Amino acid sequence: MNQATIPKKGIRALLDLDWLQQNIRCQHRCPAHMDVPGYIRLISQGKYEESYKLMRETNPFPAVCGYVCPHPCESKCKRGDFDRPVAIDALKRFVTDYIFKNKIRILPPKVKQREEKVAVIGAGPAGLTAANDLAGMGYKVTVFEKEPQVGGMMMWAIPSYRLPREQIMFDVSHILARGVEIKTNTPIGSPGKTIPDLFREGYKAVFIAVGAQKGKMLEIPGEEGTEGVMDCLEFLKNVNAGDTRSPGKKVAVIGGGNSAIDAVRTAKRLGQEAFIVYRRTREEMPALSWEIEEAEHEGVRFHFLSAPIRVIAENGRVKALECIKMRLGKPDSSGRRRPEPIPGSEFTIETDCIITAISQEADLKFLGEGYGLEVTKWGTIAVNNALVTNKDGVFAGGDVTLGPSTIIECIAQGHTAAKSIDKYIRGEEIQEPKKKVWVTLLDNEFDLREENYDAVPRQKMEMLPVGDRAGTFDLVELGLNEDQAKIEALRCLKCDLSINVETNECILCGRCSMVCPVGALKQVDVNDEGKEYRPFVSKDGIVIKYTDVCIRCGNCKDCPVSVITLKRVLWKPNEEINTTLEREE
Repeated sequence: MNQATIPKKGIRALLDLDWLQQNIRCQHRCPAHMDVPGYIRLISQGKYEESYKLMRETNPFPAVCGYVCPHPCESKCKRGDFDRPVAIDALKRFVTDYIFKNKIRILPPKVKQREEKVAVIGAGPAGLTAANDLAGMGYKVTVFEKEPQVGGMMMWAIPSYRLPREQIMFDVSHILARGVEIKTNTPIGSPGKTIPDLFREGYKAVFIAVGAQKGKMLEIPGEEGTEGVMDCLEFLKNVNAGDTRSPGKKVAVIGGGNSAIDAVRTAKRLGQEAFIVYRRTREEMPALSWEIEEAEHEGVRFHFLSAPIRVIAENGRVKALECIKMRLGKPDSSGRRRPEPIPGSEFTIETDCIITAISQEADLKFLGEGYGLEVTKWGTIAVNNALVTNKDGVFAGGDVTLGPSTIIECIAQGHTAAKSIDKYIRGEEIQEPKKKVWVTLLDNEFDLREENYDAVPRQKMEMLPVGDRAGTFDLVELGLNEDQAKIEALRCLKCDLSINVETNECILCGRCSMVCPVGALKQVDVNDEGKEYRPFVSKDGIVIKYTDVCIRCGNCKDCPVSVITLKRVLWKPNEEINTTLEREE
């Protein structure tokens, strides 16, 4: 049975993105604009399969993101204004784990096939998202991947104690089920098949999503050619490919980002001692705070306000790292205080392995000398907001245009690329992202919130004991159980529900403002110069609402003249891609 993604019932309305940003903050903040309130509501109702299908409308990697997404949505969760945010990511993982463990088969939708072919270079999150969307539009999509395995940085750079490999392949299996062809061990570029060759073979568009897989060097004396100095991506890739030999007895990891934390926690599992050398303080570390905490729990040491200045070698191998102490000066372009060296503060750290994790950059050698793609001063491919390059029919996105970013940001780029490619092939104008979007307003029943809504604590995920982590790559975060997931889902304040007060019909009785527990509905006496809010009858007044503090409790629903209604604002950012929900037999 096929069911339209956009309900047939309901009012279509054009809303400013600013309204969505202020009201449905979690969905707006998610780079892929996942329907967070929608899938959490379904979890609270025990509808896990429906919740999973809703996730996949905007995210072809819900399992991966359930494990490793930095969940920016939680930073904007309204629940966090007075309590702790809803554990959005943990709820996503609960659902995807449920589908995976119960072997629930989700069939792909039936799609009318088109004749045009599209080539995607790179099988990471951006490339595979674009491929998934384009296949959903009916295009024949082939993904070319130089590595023997799909997944890009998800597969090679994220340790398995954070992201089980079967979860990556679980998400990929649904992309393959849509008809996407993935050719591994198939690099694009000279001396083999080139981008012009792809066009000669009949591909109508090419999407470049090769990531940023080249580590930046420290550029200090003694670094180059010294045994024991390695890039973090090279190190993590070797470990994820099965090489679990200890890199050294005392491993120094240089950097403060997520890759540095992944590298040092991995090194600690393979050896006795591993530590971070970082030129700023803990507060300035760009790595996820909870990952830093787990590294500390596992015995990782940190040398803060320290910068490497020379690699000391003996017989061609690392013996020590000379550093200099730093102090923080004025803020730089990132908003963080700039580290400055303290003269005469040099010191030496004994180490037999140095792993550099200061950043990554795109490797564009595969393009060849004369291809002519415009490149930015940061070494990324230059694109506009629609991911269009200066070459006709060539699009680029993900880390190759953003620089090192997150999986969910790359997923959003894949969506943008697919929309632009579709318009390009159809001969339509490729538009910049819109400031106004269509939503569907659905009548919604008031669902009384429990009285102690504000007393329900955030559910705590069980963790693998620290003592059981040494020497293993067993999963550290063990997930929520079903009871925890249902309780956590009920903490959601349902920000996609909007209360409307028809002020022209309002009799200003004041009941709604008296029963509102959070002061979201207040009566204003327009003749009162002090603009005091009065929760009682006023001859010349109006009722105003503060959606940002409303908890959708339903106390106000018993209006004597029925001017208070509740509507769900249904925002489907990918409605042109997902024209049908998953088909059920």
